[in-house]
Amino acid sequence: MEAKKKLQDFLSSIVVFAVSIFILVESYKIYLKAGKVFYLSAAFVPVLLGALLLVLSVVLFLGSIKEGGVSARTTEFQEVWQAMVKDNNSLRMLTGLIMMAIYTFVLLEILPFWLATFLFMFLLMFFLDAGSITKILIITAVMDGLIVFLFQVCFRVPLP
Repeated sequence: MEAKKKLQDFLSSIVVFAVSIFILVESYKIYLKAGKVFYLSAAFVPVLLGALLLVLSVVLFLGSIKEGGVSARTTEFQEVWQAMVKDNNSLRMLTGLIMMAIYTFVLLEILPFWLATFLFMFLLMFFLDAGSITKILIITAVMDGLIVFLFQVCFRVPLP
């Protein structure tokens, strides 16, 4: 049980470290756009939070490698990864996460919101075998239309 917790702490610390670096980079971009003194800009609080996350991720990382070091955690991760690759449910979950990342970071950047959302919902439902192609197309079109109608027309919220 303790080894599992150490591995979870190890992996979590790496993810939180990456997120904190992202926050710091984006905060710096905010600071540059604001053109104000740093402590008066909108970037001040995100920089503080990003720095705090960075420090805490390093503390978590160091605590996770106290017993066994990095090599023990990477070996444990390889064992877990190999077991996960053999499990169909885990692969489906990982594929779904990858699809969400592609939707968020790629499709929404290059396509209009309604089209990116339509493609994502259709492909995800098709991948999960949610029904026939006709049923999936109808559900996807209705839901996409409702999302755009409710948020853009009714609530007047600009969509990305």
